[in-house]
Amino acid sequence: MKSSIVILHGWGLSGKTFLPLEQCLKKQGYRVFAPDLPGFGATKIPEHPLALVDYAQFLDGYLKKNHIVQPILIGHSFGGRVSLKYNELYPNRVRALILSGTPGFTPIPKKKLLFFIALAKIGGFLFSIPPLSLAQDSVRRWYYYVVGAKEFFRAEGAMRETFKRIVREDLVSSMEAIKIPTLLLWGEYDIIVPLSIAERMHRVIVDSELLVIPEANHGVPYKQSEEFASYVTRFLGKL
Repeated sequence: MKSSIVILHGWGLSGKTFLPLEQCLKKQGYRVFAPDLPGFGATKIPEHPLALVDYAQFLDGYLKKNHIVQPILIGHSFGGRVSLKYNELYPNRVRALILSGTPGFTPIPKKKLLFFIALAKIGGFLFSIPPLSLAQDSVRRWYYYVVGAKEFFRAEGAMRETFKRIVREDLVSSMEAIKIPTLLLWGEYDIIVPLSIAERMHRVIVDSELLVIPEANHGVPYKQSEEFASYVTRFLGKL
């Protein structure tokens, strides 16, 4: 019997986003799950901000509830962060990792981030003054787009602080802790988490494999599901 596969979605998405990929993998005989992570899809927005450890604990509970043992985790973007943290906190419970568009290292240069944080503080004061305050939302939307954190602008309630906690968390120790087969499966034209990030992750994760899907972008797991699934099944066939 083939292993179970659990697909963990990116920020702002849901399990339903990956239904095409789920169907492709089920055709290959895998038992596939695609849960909504807390604060996304059909789940409620949490009352208090969460950290990666909370999402890892949620995943552990989900696996136990559904009697899933030694799953293969496919983590897209934010879902990849959760996969990395889960594998670090719960060693020997995952058979293999497949990460796509996962920011194991922040894609935003530190100097650029510090500059825009300072700019945001100044702008926050200036745009609190009428009539500039009328353009406040537009300026904020532009700001978060420029620094590569437009999802923060869209977040509501406790999810805003959750987003800040998530992106600040260092994942180097999580990557160094990996001792299972790991595939980094990237879109060639991913501008959200560029291929250069995947190359750095590949150097840190021992014995990892890096494959690039030509002419694909950040959304390759759900935009080009059949092609993505073909890479996945070839990798899993070697386990």
